Amino acid sequence: MTKLRLALVTGGDSGEISISLKSAKIIEQHIDKEKYDVYVINISKKQWVYMHNGKPYHVDKNDFSITVDRTKISFDVVFIAIHGTPGENGKLQGYFDLLTIPYTSSDLLSSAITFNKFYSRQLLQNSSYCAVANAVLVRKNDTVNIQNIIETTGLPCFVKPNEGGSSLGITKVVEEKQLRFAIEKALEIDEAALI
Repeated sequence: MTKLRLALVTGGDSGEISISLKSAKIIEQHIDKEKYDVYVINISKKQWVYMHNGKPYHVDKNDFSITVDRTKISFDVVFIAIHGTPGENGKLQGYFDLLTIPYTSSDLLSSAITFNKFYSRQLLQNSSYCAVANAVLVRKNDTVNIQNIIETTGLPCFVKPNEGGSSLGITKVVEEKQLRFAIEKALEIDEAALI
């Protein structure tokens, strides 16, 4: 049986890099090595690279391949282990769709919609699938009216970056005086805060 060449993509461009690296390490330890040859590819804004024996091999973004010891390696499948952007927001999915390389995760559209928590909430609110909590979206440079927010959401409420995952930037607000700080904390991570 011929093994499939699997690119295990990790890293990313968000505050969730360390979580992505831990996820990739666990996946690499547990993936069936009799079925897959695994290549861990670290993606960042600066570079896309595969490390082998302490030497970096840069990814050719034209076809998502690497050349190791003069041998070009193309991948049969990509396992996306990036938390945050560009792995959860559809950017990589669109790239791999263009190259017709199959990947593990939701498709581009599903990823893009669900990464934006407020937009997802709006879609669900307008459907009969489930009940959703009242919410307010605050963008950077918006004038924040604490009283209006509390009238809409009530207390306690949660504040989180609108686009992001894990628990980064999330605050449980139980008193009115905590809300402004919680919004500022979320806006340090993202352009908008969901309350």
